[in-house]
Amino acid sequence: MANVHKPDENIKTDIAMLYATLNNSANTPLYFSMENYDLAWFITHVHANASAGSLTLQMRQRVGAAGAQANLKASATLVTAGTLNVSLFARGEDLTVNSSYDRVGILITETETQNVTVSSVLLRMRARYKQATLIA
Repeated sequence: MANVHKPDENIKTDIAMLYATLNNSANTPLYFSMENYDLAWFITHVHANASAGSLTLQMRQRVGAAGAQANLKASATLVTAGTLNVSLFARGEDLTVNSSYDRVGILITETETQNVTVSSVLLRMRARYKQATLIA
């Protein structure tokens, strides 16, 4: 029988944005290394959204722990009142690796002046190497 990854050997779960209320403001993205993963899946949950509140979600890429930042492909998504969950995906090959971009993050901006409470998790998937404890 072939060796198969178990889910906990293949998916690394991270908090991409802590639960926060945005009002005509944005979060400061946290960035996560994609060095050992082939797929990034951001799942954003809108906990409370005023009737006129709207969010823009943008996947970002960064060089190393504190280097240059840039948008990652055309991934901006507008979320309006009534939307509860939004998913954004990026593959490892979407990163501009020839310019040393190796990390992903999510920028969430409330574009009106309404309180919108939101949080986001990141699932880094398809680990390149099987291991009991996935690396950061």
